[in-house]
Parts: sequence; C-alpha cells; structure tokens
Amino acid sequence: MRKLINLFLLNLLFLLFVGCSEEGIMFESLDSNDDVSLKNARVKHYVPFKGTFEVYVDKVIPYPPPPPKIQEVLGIGNVTHLGKTEVFIEQKWWPPHPPPLIPPWTGTGIGEIVFTAANGDILLAYYEDAVSFHESYTDVYVTLTGHFKNGGTGRFENAEGSFIWEVIFYPLTNEGTVTLTGEIKYGK
Repeated sequence: MRKLINLFLLNLLFLLFVGCSEEGIMFESLDSNDDVSLKNARVKHYVPFKGTFEVYVDKVIPYPPPPPKIQEVLGIGNVTHLGKTEVFIEQKWWPPHPPPLIPPWTGTGIGEIVFTAANGDILLAYYEDAVSFHESYTDVYVTLTGHFKNGGTGRFENAEGSFIWEVIFYPLTNEGTVTLTGEIKYGK
C-alpha cells in the first residue's frame, strides 16, 4: 500500500511540474515587464487587454468642406502585454456640418490605430464606430469600439480581439486621456 501512495505522489508531482511550464504562466499588469513575461508564451485564448494613454492631435490635414476631417493623433502610455507603448492614430471625423454655434453636438469617425510595444512589436487595430460628444468647447468625450487586425509584427502578427477606447479630450490644448479595456488573443 505504501508503494502505491508513493507512486501516486510521484505521478502527481510529475503532472504538477509539466502543468506549470513557462507556457502556462501568465502575468497581467501595466508594468513594462509584460512583454518579458509573455515572450516565450503562445496565448491560445483571450486574455484581458487594458491600458491608459496621454494623446494629442499632431496634425489636422486640410480637407475641403463638407467633412470628413482627417487627423493624426499621437500618444504614449502603458498597456498590458505591450509595456510602455506608443500609439499612432489616423482618423476621419464627420462633425455636423455646419457645426452648431453652441454645444452639445456629436460627430462620428473611423480610423486605424498602430500600437508599438516596448520591444518594437507592432499591434494593428481599426475602428468604424467612434462617436464624439462635444459637451462644451472645452471638453469632448469620444468612445469607440476597435478590433485588432492581421498585419502586426512579432507575437502580434495574427492578433484577434476587441477593445473599448474612451477619451476625454480638451480642444483648447489639443490633449486628452484614453482608457482602454478589452481582450486579445495572439499566437495562432
């Protein structure tokens, strides 16, 4: 009987050792060490994707009326699985034409987002349903639902998933803060 118990315990230890390999351990934080924790792992299921950014409108490309208005937005922040991340957005906005003299008013938009991770890997996304709400001339709220698309690099080459991007933007300074929440799967 003692031999059976020892054999059972030995098998249990073996299974625990095999089950706790590097591929099975995942850490989630906004720390820049995220890309190190997932470097050797191949994610086969959706995991949380979240972060915060400080963004600013870098360029407004002149476009004759009626809209859309084309903008380039740059930012930097921390994102799970990417670490310290740079973001580039090219977007088209359709504000009301002509805009009302007094807010509130809303606009809609589409665009593409390029996330560049701390190690240089690129994650690509797009959105088609952004909505901005201009409560006053000093505050603009933007919400969009984005989706990851093929064409990234490194571990994000075949990324899948979606996210919600919420922005409070201050037109007087051309700056804003983004909160990002969603899920991602990569490593097909």
